[in-house]
Amino acid sequence: MYTDAVLNVFSQRYADAREKFMSATEMSSIVDKVNSYKHPLKGPKGEKLFCDIAWLGNITAPKVLVLVSGLHGVEGGIGSAIQSDFLSRYRRLPADVCVVLVHALNPWGLAWASRSDHEGIDVNRNFVDFSAPLPTSQSAHIWQDLINKKADIDAVGGNREQFDLLSEGQYEDQKALYFGGTKPSWSRECVEQLAGQLHLAEREQVMVIDLHSGLGPYGHGELISDHPVDCAARQSLVDIYGATLTEPVLGTSSSGLKQGLHDYFWHAQGDHVSFVTLEFGTFGSSEMLRALFADQQLQQQKVSWQDDKTREIKYAMQDFFCPDQKQWQELVLFRGRQVIEMGLNGLSGLDGHAHN
Repeated sequence: MYTDAVLNVFSQRYADAREKFMSATEMSSIVDKVNSYKHPLKGPKGEKLFCDIAWLGNITAPKVLVLVSGLHGVEGGIGSAIQSDFLSRYRRLPADVCVVLVHALNPWGLAWASRSDHEGIDVNRNFVDFSAPLPTSQSAHIWQDLINKKADIDAVGGNREQFDLLSEGQYEDQKALYFGGTKPSWSRECVEQLAGQLHLAEREQVMVIDLHSGLGPYGHGELISDHPVDCAARQSLVDIYGATLTEPVLGTSSSGLKQGLHDYFWHAQGDHVSFVTLEFGTFGSSEMLRALFADQQLQQQKVSWQDDKTREIKYAMQDFFCPDQKQWQELVLFRGRQVIEMGLNGLSGLDGHAHN
């Protein structure tokens, strides 16, 4: 069991999460530098918003572990907690591994308790080639059926095929869920800048772990790979994580096939770059759709944080994606620590738990 002091790294709100993260970077002996990217908009209380990127250890090391939080805004509370916990626990790193912590990649979404960004874009469907014809899907049609009450949220959430079609991503309807955008998002531009700063071609091996919540059984941390099954990057993940790795393309994951994933950007950087999603389950697909449906409807109007209905919807989002429940938080921290430790050991070729 973890103490309340250990679990204090969790926060549902952006300002509190960032304060804990930045304080942890200042206290850490292994942080080399922190780059902060200022978002063009502000939070509900007028607070400035940033995506903060902390570089730990030897920043020219041949191997890199990248931990990303908050790509889906409101999910950032759990990723931030795992990152702050990591900073508080590690006093040194393997000499050949640099760790990069990307905190609140979509800070607007975390601050405003929304899964999408300030332009209504689902950043995790935004990594497509916008100069080419955009993918088509049934997603927007299923959404319209939900809006027009031709379909029931519980029926869609309880039907794996329908849920996968809805969540695969769409590029037709900006007012609908899972909208991938019409151009690269602010968060995608941050990722592209980071990739340039990493000098990926000069690295021997890079692993990206993207931290998410909402999908799958309560408290379960599922490792999801969307790599093609015959590539070297996927094999490196299998070597490190073994049978705990799930794959949508093989039908072994709680996640279905998606379009425009963050994963695909990193896949394109070379076979020495692997990407895995660590997804923590909460309360099921139907409950998730209910929370997302209400928030998506709210986003179509001017949002006032002082309005009781707004706060009710936003608190429901926060409670779904980052439950303030000790048991869930303990499960998240344990699995987060385990996955990171296995990743560090896999990158550096070690078997023990010798770094913290």
